[in-house]
Amino acid sequence: MTNRHTIADVRRCPLDNGQPCDFTSLGSFIDKSGKVGEVSVIRCTRCGIGVSLPPLPDVAFLYDGRESQDFQPDARGLSHRIKDIAFRRQARALLRQLAHRPKAALDFGCGSGQFTRCLDDLLPCATVTGTDFHSEPPAELAGRDYFPIATASVHADAFDLVTAFHVLEHDDDPESLLNRIAALAAPGGTLVIEVPNIDCMWTRLLGQAWDAWYLPFHRIHFSRPALRALIDNAGLTIEQDIDICVPTMGRSLANAFGRPNSLPFLLAGIALHPLQWLGEALSGKPSAIRIIARKN
Repeated sequence: MTNRHTIADVRRCPLDNGQPCDFTSLGSFIDKSGKVGEVSVIRCTRCGIGVSLPPLPDVAFLYDGRESQDFQPDARGLSHRIKDIAFRRQARALLRQLAHRPKAALDFGCGSGQFTRCLDDLLPCATVTGTDFHSEPPAELAGRDYFPIATASVHADAFDLVTAFHVLEHDDDPESLLNRIAALAAPGGTLVIEVPNIDCMWTRLLGQAWDAWYLPFHRIHFSRPALRALIDNAGLTIEQDIDICVPTMGRSLANAFGRPNSLPFLLAGIALHPLQWLGEALSGKPSAIRIIARKN
């Protein structure tokens, strides 16, 4: 209860003239890290943002050893090849959405580096750099451009494209994190921010098995109004607001059966992806929200 009131006192609702968010409990969740214990989520009844409890001022300990799903530890053999195809398609789709091809791109919170490498391969005339918690790059970026987030300040205003795919939800203070990310973009540069959508149709249908209920790793659970308000308040100009269908069915099925993700669940997710896409398209409640913004 103390945590609930502390957060309510400091988190101002962007849809209610800066008044404190009006939180209600969504209940307890499974601690998928095994490092925190009891975890839960509260949600504002006005702006729709969700907040994971207890607060974690420093989340770096969750990512020791690159063992969380953010680093694709299950991507080996055929799984790796399948995900390589998916990341290449994702990178091509991103480039089609951009007004200009970047000359210097940064993938903030690059995780396994697999998407970063695929984007780098598609931009032979540009530099594509990854950054994350660790001092050494992931294996996917061996021999490629990388720097640890701790040294990010020396790269201010250096990139005409900065991507942050499924990054903002990993920090208790997304306002400060977004400012740190935006500082790396050059004036006039493009930022691409993507997060899971708390109002996704699968939130209610799949319950806690939904892949994005990934506690305690996911700290903030964004609604579209909350995400847009965050980006507006950072002084960025929103140019595109895009529904994204993230292939989450495989891991959601693994969660439902209480099993680790593996090749059979990956293949089941691929088979179900057309149904997932159709459901999200008809409902207008996508699994993720992508905002493309310009730094003024």
